[in-house]
Amino acid sequence: MSYADGMNLDSPSPRILPSLMSSADGVNLDSPSPNAVVVQKALDSGVTFTANQVTYQLISGGRAIVKSDNSVAAQSAHSSASNLWSDQHGPYMVSIGSGGQSSNSSLSKNGVNFRQLAFNPETGNVAVITGIIIVKIKPSYSAETIAATHSINLVDNFKDMGYAFYQVKTGQDIFTITQSLSGHPGVESSEIETHEDYLQPR
Repeated sequence: MSYADGMNLDSPSPRILPSLMSSADGVNLDSPSPNAVVVQKALDSGVTFTANQVTYQLISGGRAIVKSDNSVAAQSAHSSASNLWSDQHGPYMVSIGSGGQSSNSSLSKNGVNFRQLAFNPETGNVAVITGIIIVKIKPSYSAETIAATHSINLVDNFKDMGYAFYQVKTGQDIFTITQSLSGHPGVESSEIETHEDYLQPR
C-alpha cells in the first residue's frame, strides 16, 4: 500500500527549514483531550515517524481536503455519514473516513487530492503531512543526484544551507523513501514535513 497515494503534492505549503521550525514542548494543557477515534486510528496504523524532533503516528484513514474543493466526491467525504471523526482547521476539512484506507483509495480514484494526517501523542494534536521530505545534505553531494538515485522530485534546493526539499511520485511510499534517504551516504538527516499548529482534534 502506498501511503502517498492521493496526497495533493501541488498545493502550496510554506517551506520552513528545520532550524526555523518550532516544536511543542511538553503537553499542551490548553488543548482539549484527543478524540478517542483519532488515538485509536493512530495506533491502528502502526506507522510512526519523527519530524522536527517530534514523534508522530500516522492516522489510518485520515485525510485533509482543501475546503475549496467543491467536487461531488470531496463534498461526499465531508458528510458525517462518511466519517468516524471530522473537524475544520485552517484551509482544510480534516476527517477519518468510516471505510478506513479504502475510503481514501476511493477518493483518489475520483480525483480528490488530499493529504494524510498524523497524531502527536505528546500534545494530543493532529498534523497534516504535507508530502514534502526535508533533507540535510552532506557537503560535496548533489541534491539533484540524490533525487535521481531515489527517483523523487526535487522541489527546493538551499545549497548554501545544505537543505533540499523533495516530493515523492504517485505510487511511492513517503515513509519508505524517507527511511531510504536516511541511509544514503550523502544524507545527514531526512524527515517528513508536518504542520500541526492550526490543527487540534476535538
